[in-house]
Amino acid sequence: MAPTEAQKRASAKYQRENIASLACRVKKEQAESFKAYCAGQGKTSNAVLRDYVLECIGEPDSAQEHPREGGGLQLSPDTLKAAQEAAQAAGEPVPQFIERAVVTQAKRDKVTRSLDQPQK
Repeated sequence: MAPTEAQKRASAKYQRENIASLACRVKKEQAESFKAYCAGQGKTSNAVLRDYVLECIGEPDSAQEHPREGGGLQLSPDTLKAAQEAAQAAGEPVPQFIERAVVTQAKRDKVTRSLDQPQK
């Protein structure tokens, strides 16, 4: 069900009165690297930054009480650099490239395992 106009106004008012945005400027390549890092953690860049801010000021994040399933994955700097270069060569964002690479490799591994099985 779509929010009503009254709900939209109430939400906008709450945002104006209670929420602030923090921002920083980085090079585009650094931003892509950070987004890939966040994707590897299974989080959005906003969630990672918010968690860090709350950690710095000593306030717990209620969302951490209910972590996402699947955990996170941290790529080594060499792996991340290789993914960035390959994604750039392919003309796609790093998270999309990593997803495609993992799906493709999983299919290859499945075929290899089926070939390694003794034929009856």
